[in-house]
Amino acid sequence: MGFSPRLCRPFRAQTKGKVERMVQYTRNSFYIPLMTRLRPMGITVDVETANRYGLRWLYDVANQRKHETIQTRPCDRWVEEQQSMLALPPEKKQYDVQVDESLVTFDRQPLHHPLSIYDSFCRGAA
Repeated sequence: MGFSPRLCRPFRAQTKGKVERMVQYTRNSFYIPLMTRLRPMGITVDVETANRYGLRWLYDVANQRKHETIQTRPCDRWVEEQQSMLALPPEKKQYDVQVDESLVTFDRQPLHHPLSIYDSFCRGAA
């Protein structure tokens, strides 16, 4: 149950295949065609425009295609997975940690030493 995170090397698309593939699919199937359609009309693709057209693209295109890995439409898989999802636990009103209202004072002694202290150590060791 659950998952184990696996760190990927930075700036290496080969180690992040599924995520990078999704970005490429979205760019090639949604963003570039949208820009190509809207640019001649003088409409810039900002966040609001991308969200409006993006929702339509999700419903009409992305979720309707047969996904190569799972061999089914993502919208069908979502309906299937929803049936096996657990409900969220009820909101817990009492907390495990008790908050203490008393004030705590800290020593003002710095946590680091001035660099000159290391000179005295080096002279003593020599």
